[in-house]
Amino acid sequence: MTEPRGDIATSSETRGNPFRIRFGMRTALMIGFGGLVLAAAATVLFLGLWSARENTVSLTRKLAHTVLDDVQTSIEQRLRPVEAAVEHLGHRVERGEIKTASLADLSQALSSALAGLPQAGALLFLDAQGNGLQAIREKDSVTITKETYSHVAEIMDQITFSKGQNRAHWGRVLRPPGVPYTLLNVRRPVRLDGEFVGVLVASVSISELSTMLAQASLALDGEIFVLYDQNFVLAHRRLVKGFKTASPEHPLPSVDDLGDPVLIAYLHPEVGPEYGGRMSRDMGIQIVGTQDGEAYPLIARRLNWFGEAPWEIGVYFQNEDVEAEFKRVLWASIAGLIAVLLSLLLAWALAKHISQPLKDLDRAARRIRDLSLADIPALPASRIREMNDAGQAFNAMISSLRWFETYVPRSLVRRLMRQDDGAIARSVQREVTVMFTDIVGFTPSSEQMGAEETAALLNDHFAEVGACIEAQGGTIDKYIGDAVMAFWGAPEEQPDHAARACRAALAIRAAVEASNKANESNGKAPLHLRIGLHSGPVIVGNIGAPQRMNYTIVGDSVNVSHRLEELGRGLPDPDSAVTIIISQATRDAAHIQDAVDLGPQRIRGRREALTVYRF
Repeated sequence: MTEPRGDIATSSETRGNPFRIRFGMRTALMIGFGGLVLAAAATVLFLGLWSARENTVSLTRKLAHTVLDDVQTSIEQRLRPVEAAVEHLGHRVERGEIKTASLADLSQALSSALAGLPQAGALLFLDAQGNGLQAIREKDSVTITKETYSHVAEIMDQITFSKGQNRAHWGRVLRPPGVPYTLLNVRRPVRLDGEFVGVLVASVSISELSTMLAQASLALDGEIFVLYDQNFVLAHRRLVKGFKTASPEHPLPSVDDLGDPVLIAYLHPEVGPEYGGRMSRDMGIQIVGTQDGEAYPLIARRLNWFGEAPWEIGVYFQNEDVEAEFKRVLWASIAGLIAVLLSLLLAWALAKHISQPLKDLDRAARRIRDLSLADIPALPASRIREMNDAGQAFNAMISSLRWFETYVPRSLVRRLMRQDDGAIARSVQREVTVMFTDIVGFTPSSEQMGAEETAALLNDHFAEVGACIEAQGGTIDKYIGDAVMAFWGAPEEQPDHAARACRAALAIRAAVEASNKANESNGKAPLHLRIGLHSGPVIVGNIGAPQRMNYTIVGDSVNVSHRLEELGRGLPDPDSAVTIIISQATRDAAHIQDAVDLGPQRIRGRREALTVYRF
């Protein structure tokens, strides 16, 4: 994919004369720096105090909002994976992959899930009577215990409440009897054949949130807090070592119990003097007056994401810090006027010093535009604070994008970038070929393996399958446990989508058989795989909630492809470890002649039989 570059980059003069590029950039920076210094000196001479006030207001407001954004993001990144893991575990139980009646099966499932959740301290399954099994993290190991909470009224009430829910949800903060921690908990009801059989619960200690806020507070020179249900403190620097007087009846300290005078004045403004005025309105920050007359700028934001009780995250600063900013900017303005001549003399040297990092940043930005993240070198440190901060922020962005690239297929993003925004946003009907793959007997086999061995096996397998799919221009939609869903024909139209899918299936077969030979020589069990292919109309586009969209496909053709993969259970290929079942629509579209006709077959969810072939 190529895109036109800027005038400097594409000009024939500058391409042939690198010195001219450097000279032009230095001159522009010198003129810019010199002009800005002169303009700033004249402005500061008459309006220094006003500028100091406005800059401080803007910076304080932005800093507070940035801090709250970071805290909100950190909390979500810590708790959302726990919620997703409980939801996934509940689906596995309801699909029969985990037998709650088997202690060994349930213990293995809870231990494996907890091992992959460093945020969670415990994971348990309780039946409707409050009896069940609990996995607890203890340093580097997981301990399984039987638990009975039938005598704890609050827990039984929450089990009853969960019975009326349909998905994972966050319960109220609690401190179970005998547990030395106050816990956030996310619960997921489990139903078998429509009947409620119990609830899955994952717990997160609130001290971890306080530790995270304490570190941010020290770096900020302020205080960050999280209030729970308006009057209670969920996270604060003072709660890093826990709440010593906590009990099942009082799992969290109230604001009065914590003793933070600023929070007390925030909830009870009548205890201190009233502050405010234009500065407070401009900042969008509440000025809180404590009982001893001190003033603290404070900003807070409500969250309603983790249960029925509202959260409120906030940050406050000492008022002296804000006043000190005014004074520092004022003196800096006066000093800037005195130093203007020296600044002009140094402008050329500074421009030369800055030009190279800017060019490095430009080259790296072009690679980001092309999604070439693997070979982008880290920007070096600079003696100029702003340039150094920009470089470090850019390096951090690259690191984040590399993580993003891990979860979002780069090939899909590039294809979407080649389309206009309107085409991406619209959901349209398209003829595609859908593929489903599934490892035969993976669930029983995985129960005999450890978590790391299971993850390594899946990662190696998905790498093989993904390479074969992408080599034929396919799009991997999602990984579902040990299964893969992919499609051809979108977002770009591919007239030969069926042939591409069939070639990918054959490539997967060859790769799996080659891996099996290598595994057998090492004494490992061979892998067997089922693949289902079907071609037909689907709805393709951005589907999901506003905060989380997914470019995917939906429709009956997707279900048929999945059912064909399932049909392979009863129609295994006697000559290969990989059974490929295709529909007549795919066979005709791909012009395949050597497929084995299996005749009309009834598949789940369809009244009419479907003619299928083994390929």
